[in-house]
Amino acid sequence: MRPSPTFVFSAANVVALKKALRSEYPDIGSSHADEALAASFGFKTHASMLHILRQVDVAARMIVGVDHVQLAVRLVQLGYLDVSAARLWSLVWKIEFPVRQYDDEGERAIRMRLMPNAANSP
Repeated sequence: MRPSPTFVFSAANVVALKKALRSEYPDIGSSHADEALAASFGFKTHASMLHILRQVDVAARMIVGVDHVQLAVRLVQLGYLDVSAARLWSLVWKIEFPVRQYDDEGERAIRMRLMPNAANSP
């Protein structure tokens, strides 16, 4: 099973994801992209996603995962039969989100913590 890409749940990041999705699949309508993205975050409708997004966008830093399989399923339900879950997964991993999870110092600290120790280190 592939790990789900995660990002800060903000309006700017959702817009970046939607833009990337519609660039990759230009025939997907705007409202269909909205509904499919909401489904990929676990919401039943785009309206319910917007309600939460408006609450957390300014008040908190909520991290969400993108369920690329659910995104593909919802797009197929909406009539887009040429979508691929694997292609969506790689698309989401490539996006440079405007609101990053960590600043540069935090990113370096996490990378150093996850880096394995050398075999000859004390």
